[in-house]
Amino acid sequence: MKPSTPNSPLLLLLAAGMLTAVLFFSLGPGRSDHEARTVTGKGHDENAEKTPAMISPAPGSQYSPPSIEELKSNPYALDPAPLQLAFGAPPFKRQGNGTIHKTDVMKMLDDLNDEGQETESDLGLLSRAIGSYHRIFHQNPVAGENREVVDALTGNNPHRLVFLDPGHPALSEGNELLDRWGTPFRFHPISGSHMEFSSAGPDGAFGTNDDITLEEPELARESS
Repeated sequence: MKPSTPNSPLLLLLAAGMLTAVLFFSLGPGRSDHEARTVTGKGHDENAEKTPAMISPAPGSQYSPPSIEELKSNPYALDPAPLQLAFGAPPFKRQGNGTIHKTDVMKMLDDLNDEGQETESDLGLLSRAIGSYHRIFHQNPVAGENREVVDALTGNNPHRLVFLDPGHPALSEGNELLDRWGTPFRFHPISGSHMEFSSAGPDGAFGTNDDITLEEPELARESS
């Protein structure tokens, strides 16, 4: 008696079914993002961690170059931006009238015309005060008349900064800064960033031998 042989059609059907199942699970649609995050706790977030985030600029923060019209009307349009200043912290001190005192410069100018120092030192104090103004506004006070310089140093400027006490004893009733002999100092603008400071000396007249003049270092180098 011969042994019975397996049913070949049945085996073929079983093999085909297994192959179909394998192909379905390997090539069929994957799990949804939600299912993947549920199982792994990561999903697409894992890839996001590998990609730097793009930070959008704040509205209005993008720089745009000045137009031709602006350049024509404002010669300082290409100047560096003003310093970032913390007007609520020393050496600045806000006042009730809206001005802001530059306290370190004001204290320095307390020594102007002090009996214990020479006139050259007075001119040096004025030079340092103007230098502080220039570092903030990128230019010296406009024009060079004594009253105009005093006006700028006592708060008539874009930030209402006060470098010189309006009640300083060296100020005359006409709002001019006087030297120790009572003659107005002379402020001679060489350029927008250089200025010459002079006292008429004991005789009170400019153009005589006792005049005392301070040239800024840049000017002295150019003239040497």
